[in-house]
Amino acid sequence: MRLFRLAQAAWQAESLYLRRTSRGYAVQAGYGAGAAVFALLLLLMLHIAAFAALVPGLGPVWAALAVAGGDLVLAGILGALARHPPRDPVAEEALRIRQAATSQLSDGAMRAAMLAPLLRSQSAKKGLFGAAITAALVGLMSRR
Repeated sequence: MRLFRLAQAAWQAESLYLRRTSRGYAVQAGYGAGAAVFALLLLLMLHIAAFAALVPGLGPVWAALAVAGGDLVLAGILGALARHPPRDPVAEEALRIRQAATSQLSDGAMRAAMLAPLLRSQSAKKGLFGAAITAALVGLMSRR
């Protein structure tokens, strides 16, 4: 019964973790898409206005370089904002609960696997030998 409760807790924690992180990724993608749209519109207008304003004083080449430098600064700022994912403490707690439940679940399953030969055997001697072999095999498999 305890194994089923642990499995259910692990499943619920995994579900909550995936919902919360997927929402965070969707928000992050929305920020990135919004930043890209505004960056394109902004660049279009800034290119036209800045180039037209700078050509009389700097000449066409230096005016184009000045506009490109401004574009580089804006792209860096928007890229930095889209790069850092938001921190969600609820999703982090759900991940910790899932990890704890699955580790307890695997411990319980190993104990059940070790005790099963003992309970099924006809004689106690065979049961102890089978439990020892099962414990050794489970121990070897859990190290991998």
